[in-house]
Formats: sequence, structure tokens, C-alpha cells
Amino acid sequence: MASQLLVGLSLAAVGVSAVGQILAPTQDINFPASETATDPLKWLGANGPWYAGPDVHGISSDIPENCYVDQAAYVLRHGSRYPDSGAYAGWVSMQERFSAGNITATGSLSFLPTWQTVLTNPAVQIAMLNPTGSKEVHDLGYQLRTRYPDLYQDGDEFVVWANNYTRVLQTAKTFVQGYLGFNAAANGSVISVTSKGFSQAIGDSLAPSDMCPNFADASGGTNKTTWDNLYIPPIQERLQTLIRGNLTLTASDIDQIPYLCGFESHITGKLSPWCDVFTDEELKQYEYSNDLRYYYGIGPGTDLPKKMMTPFLNALVSLFVQGPTITGTQTDGSSFQLPKLIMSFLNDGQLTELVTASGVFDEQEPLSATEKDDDRLWIGSHYVSMRGTIAFERLNCIVSGTGGSGNYSVSAHYPNATGTSTSTKDSCNRKTTSTASGSFSTVTAAASYPTLHRRQETTNATYVRIRLNDAVYPVPSCKNGPGSSCLLSDYAKYVGEKYAAEGDWLVNCNVTDTAAPTKVKGASFFTDLSSPWLKRVAPY
Repeated sequence: MASQLLVGLSLAAVGVSAVGQILAPTQDINFPASETATDPLKWLGANGPWYAGPDVHGISSDIPENCYVDQAAYVLRHGSRYPDSGAYAGWVSMQERFSAGNITATGSLSFLPTWQTVLTNPAVQIAMLNPTGSKEVHDLGYQLRTRYPDLYQDGDEFVVWANNYTRVLQTAKTFVQGYLGFNAAANGSVISVTSKGFSQAIGDSLAPSDMCPNFADASGGTNKTTWDNLYIPPIQERLQTLIRGNLTLTASDIDQIPYLCGFESHITGKLSPWCDVFTDEELKQYEYSNDLRYYYGIGPGTDLPKKMMTPFLNALVSLFVQGPTITGTQTDGSSFQLPKLIMSFLNDGQLTELVTASGVFDEQEPLSATEKDDDRLWIGSHYVSMRGTIAFERLNCIVSGTGGSGNYSVSAHYPNATGTSTSTKDSCNRKTTSTASGSFSTVTAAASYPTLHRRQETTNATYVRIRLNDAVYPVPSCKNGPGSSCLLSDYAKYVGEKYAAEGDWLVNCNVTDTAAPTKVKGASFFTDLSSPWLKRVAPY
């Protein structure tokens, strides 16, 4: 039976920058092997603890040479949690069936007759953040504070935003504690964003689908059902041979095993015995089922759900276009400075909708319902795990034009850049002289050539880079900037054109509320804290 501790230092994975080795570990909990699988916790889709996404594109997550991050936005799911009441009721039912059948079991199921659910006080635990979840988000606070030391000054006010959902608020509060430490009570606060019950909040919250009458999550529909009917029966048959007595495993039981593996592990901090049941390949089949659930439930394989977070994305990108010095309005009408690190906390559905809107999966072919695609990019474990994260970094870079069709020789030095060497980069095949729109201003500098007689233009350019669970994911149609980033003005254009092509959000949703806005705002709450659906709460 597996019993390895999940908490670990993982110092071997520490990153390196030009200013020294980073102390924050890349991975803050262990991912031990089980008796039957090498990486049981990495194939659980939305049900496993957070882990640093693999570098599927071969792009370093270090800040590109001669660039620095002057603004960033992180949008993440809540941390690891206890089950909801419905899921817990299912666990209790399984426990009762397993103990009532006078059964014996062998092999990987030998624990089955005496298995009990791991919740010790369901009345206070159901649906709440669990200890692993608290560690995940507290550690993230420390990681981001040290990853972007120039985005916050001690003593400044620090505000984050969270969907008004208990475990999401718990996540936001714990993050602030990790980010600010003992100053959290004095300088930190969470803006709770209520998504229901306010007409003017329609299309202007962290859960816009809550006020979209036409919205429906198909949970993968027939595509998931078809795949489940293919992959579950062989596992069901294999495991049934390990049981003697009056118990027949159902397809639902089989589907619950990886779910229990993940939840019991991050609830207890030890690898669950359920993680000893499936092989790696069987877990990957389960993961594919989870991918179908999101792809055809609220992701790229849908019509309306994939449009839910586009207004939010459009509003967020507009903040990047304005730049890191933005003044907002407090509840009392006074002003405040929008943090240079913009933090938002929400649920798995909204995260998936935002990741879809971002464009990083634009080239993903529709997923097959009958054959697992091992080469697919769409893998939920890489972005919608517990504490799953999409991050947008605004990169300010020095690029030197060669006079060609968009190739730039990068050669400059910043205090927090990751290097000072000269290398060739692509921009987005365009040059302008505007700084307000996030393009670039022009200066001159000595060219990086052996002779002093040749000179070249050097430009200050602003780019956007997207990261999922820390791994870099480029937008396929715009990845010619440093580190496969996209010129900010080009990304703003990409998002704006997508938003326009999707049609009127209110019409798509069939919003008939006469008090609804004539045009949704997406995310006005970042700069206007006076709206009645917003409430400031303390981080403790």
C-alpha cells in the first residue's frame, strides 16, 4: 500500500536567473510512484494536486534575454479541496457497499473490505480548502513575490479578486498571506466578486456564465460517454477478478478510483491506496476522459461556453495596453493604484473558458471519442489541476532592428533580466513608434558588430507571454517575440477581433433582463471597486 508523504522540498528543480538561484522550489509537493504506476498523481486531470506543467513546447520559462516583466496577471483555480457534498455522498455509498458484501479482495484491492472515507469531520470539511490546497496557494504567494520582486513595494496596498465562492475566497486569502507575510492584515485585502443577483454584473464578473441563460455545460456529452464505454470495461473486468463475495464493481466505481486517488492524497498528504489500483496507461485513459469532459463541455469543442470569458480577457488585455501604472476608483470615490501583479481566483469552469479564449489551443484538432490522441496539446492535467493557473506576463524588451523583415538582434541589460548576451529574435514583423498602445518607442544605440561605423535602431518593445501551470504556451498565430511571446499590440488585436467575431455576448446568452447593461464590460471590477456586487474582505 502506498503511504509516501506528498510534502517535499524538490530543490533539484529550482530555477536559475541572472541575479542568482531562486529559493522557491518549482514543485512544492512530492509526486511519489505507487505500486502500479510511476506518476499516479500526474494523470488525474482536474482532480490532482498542482504540479508544474511540463515544457511541451521546448520553451524556457525564464524571462527572455534582455526583457523584464513590468506587469503580470495570474488567473487561477482554487487550491486542492475536500469533496463537494454530492461526491462525498457517493464515497459513503461505496463504503457501505464494500463493507456489506462480506467480501475478500486480493492484490491492489486488498484494502477494499476495510476502506473508509478519509474525512474526519464532514460538517466542517465539505467543499473547503484542504491542507494541501492551503500549502499550494500560500507557497504560490511566496513564489510570485520572489519571482517578480519589482512588482510590489513593501507597505503598498495589495488587492486581489476572487469569485464569491467559499473555497475560492479561502484560496485568495491564503495567497495574500503567503505574498505579504506578516503585513497581510495591514496591507492586503480580497475583493469578493458576486456573479449572481445583480443585473449590472451580467458579463462583468469572475463567473459570467452564472448570468447567461443559454449557458449549459454538457460535461463532455456523447464524446466522453463513448470513450468511457471503451476504456472502462477492460479495467472493470480486471479488477472484478480480485474480489470474492457479493460485490459487483460498476462502471461508476471504476470512474471513481482515480478521483479517490487524487482527493484522498491531497486531503491526507499521503499517497492514497487507490493510487495503487490503476496502471499508468489506465490512468492516462482516465485523463483522456477528463480531457473530453472539458473540451466538449466548456472548451474549444463547444459553441457558447468557449465564449464566456472572452469579454474578461479583452478587458484584461486592455490593462496591459495601458501599462503597469493604472489608477482605479475605491468604494468611496478615492483613488488607488492597481497592483502591477493582478491576481484573480475562480473555479475550474471559468479557468477552462479563459484558457480556451486565450488562443494557446487554437491549433488543437478536435479530440477523438474512440482513440486516445497521445500527441494532443489539450491535456487538462497541465492547466486545470487543483490551483491550475493561466498567467499573462507583460514583457518589456530591448530589440535592435536589422532593417530586415522583422528580425531583431537583442542586446541590452536590465537589472532583473535573465541575460545580457546578444541573440537574434523575431518580433511580430512590424515596427511602430507608439508607446501608449504597447508597441514601441525608438532610440538609437551602437550595433553589436565588430565595427563602430555601423549602427542600428534599437527599440523598446512590449510583448505578452502566456504560461499554463508555469509552462510557456505560445499563441500559434503570434509567437515571433522573445521567448515565443506575442507583440502586445498584435495580441490586443487578436483578442479584439475574436471578441467581435463571437457576436454580442448578451444576444448569445439570450439575456432578457431589462436592467442589464447594453454592452458587457468584462472586468470593470479591476479598476472600479464601487460596484454593489463587490465586497472587500480581510485576508484573515
